[in-house]
Amino acid sequence: MSTLRRALKTLLPGSLVLLVSTATAQIAGAGQAEPAGLPTQLHYQSVFSAYQADVDPPVQSWREANERVGKIGGWRTYAREAASAEPAKDTPAADPHAGHHGGAKP
Repeated sequence: MSTLRRALKTLLPGSLVLLVSTATAQIAGAGQAEPAGLPTQLHYQSVFSAYQADVDPPVQSWREANERVGKIGGWRTYAREAASAEPAKDTPAADPHAGHHGGAKP
């Protein structure tokens, strides 16, 4: 217990001096003007000020759209492309269970 009292007797006056000097420095600095590099007023600009909403394409005749799809080849063209495409040989097949931890608790 005497060691604790000795430590308090040593540290208490020093900490009080530090506390008083810090408070005095804050009071003395309160009357000074702001440094020249800091702005005096804040300026707010919304991130949505330049926002442009997505615009829907104009409605067209469904007959013209169907005729265009027919000229391209329709869904059969896409089905043929998908059926003839071969996966790259150097890429391994995806493992559907790769993200599982095997049932063990982490």
